[in-house]
Amino acid sequence: MNSTVFREVIKSMIRDSGGSVNKINLEKSIELIGECFMYNSWNFWLGKIIEKSPLDLMILQEIMFEKRPITIIECGTGYGGLTYYMATLMDLMGINGKVIAIDHQDNPQMVPNPKKIFMPIDGEIVFADVNLYQKQTLPKHPKIKYIFSDCLAVDFPKLKSKIMVVLDSDNSTGYVYAELEKFSKMVTVGQYLVVANTILADKNTNPAAAVKKFLRNNKNFVADQSREKFGITSSPGGYLLRVS
Repeated sequence: MNSTVFREVIKSMIRDSGGSVNKINLEKSIELIGECFMYNSWNFWLGKIIEKSPLDLMILQEIMFEKRPITIIECGTGYGGLTYYMATLMDLMGINGKVIAIDHQDNPQMVPNPKKIFMPIDGEIVFADVNLYQKQTLPKHPKIKYIFSDCLAVDFPKLKSKIMVVLDSDNSTGYVYAELEKFSKMVTVGQYLVVANTILADKNTNPAAAVKKFLRNNKNFVADQSREKFGITSSPGGYLLRVS
């Protein structure tokens, strides 16, 4: 399902529920739907917070199964949920590989996890917001290697072939472009360079602008629109396939 088809589905749902498409902001409605998937701090993978949309996780699983990368470089580890996800997928897929996770901090902070629960108040059942704090530690796995450093400062030894890269650290335009310049050279032909949060688009925090500039200057990569088949993604235009 591409983004155009997805918009038509949303319009149809609005009409079928008795609403008027002309009286709503369609783009804002789609944005809010996306936020339900993307900014939910109660998404977990095997008990670890994973700050990703389940739809993007499905796409990543499909990419890994099809391309079978031996080395995945992840810039921006956070709580390690995505790192753990990719390592355990390697287990399930029988890939004898490694996830190299780079982040400037080695101690994920305690984070508030907003959750709505039902509570009886004055004889009525109502929603209540509850903030729970949960201590997170980086997951351990034999296929994970952590490097605690600024991503742009890391020097790599010669890596095995079939290298894939995921960029999800500093979202500022200049930093993402510098990452693209550095890490694109490591990606193997036929593998992906995935840029997260290209959905963000303000003046300074605009990974999409960095991707567009990179693609203008680099013909070895193309944006693979087929990886946006669900119509909701935090990486529109950010699934970059190395073709040469």
